[in-house]
Amino acid sequence: MNNILPDLADHLLAHRDNILKEWLQIVQRTPDITSANQLDRANFVDHLPDVFENIAASLKAPSAYRDFGAVSRAGRMHGRFRWRQGYRLEEVIREASIIRRVLFRNWLDSFASTHPAFDNETRRVTEDVIHEAIDDVIADSAEQYLEEQQKSVNHLNSRLADEVAQLRKQKNAR
Repeated sequence: MNNILPDLADHLLAHRDNILKEWLQIVQRTPDITSANQLDRANFVDHLPDVFENIAASLKAPSAYRDFGAVSRAGRMHGRFRWRQGYRLEEVIREASIIRRVLFRNWLDSFASTHPAFDNETRRVTEDVIHEAIDDVIADSAEQYLEEQQKSVNHLNSRLADEVAQLRKQKNAR
C-alpha cells in the first residue's frame, strides 16, 4: 500500500506550480482573506513550497522518520511573515487550510485515475498524512502569529509605560 505514496509525492511535486496557481486563485477569491489582495505573488506563496516539500517528505517517509522540525519551521515562518504583512489570525488559518481543499478536490483524484494501486485504503492513509502535515503547519503558523502579536503588544506596553513614567517625572518636577 505505502509503495505508491512516494509516487504520489512525486506527482504533487511535479504539479506544484499548477497546484499553487489554483490555491492562489481560490485564496484571492475568498472574501474572508482580504489581506491576500495586497501582496505580490512572491510574498503571497512565500512558504507554500516548503509546505509542499514537507507533505512530499511525509508521504515518502514512514511516520517515525518524518522531520517534524521542518514542518514547524515552515509553519512558524509563515505565521511570522503573515503577521508582518498585516494579516488577521483567521486569515492565516483559512489561507493555509485552502491547500487541503485544493489537494483533495483535484490532485488526489487525478493521481488515482492513473494509478489503480491508489485504492480506498491507500487514499485514507494518504489523506491522514496530508491532514496531519497541514494541521501541523496551521498550528505552528497560528502559534507564531500569536507570539508575534504578543511581542508587539509587549513592545507597545513598554513604550506606554515609559511615556507614563516620563509624564509623571515632568509632573513631579513642577
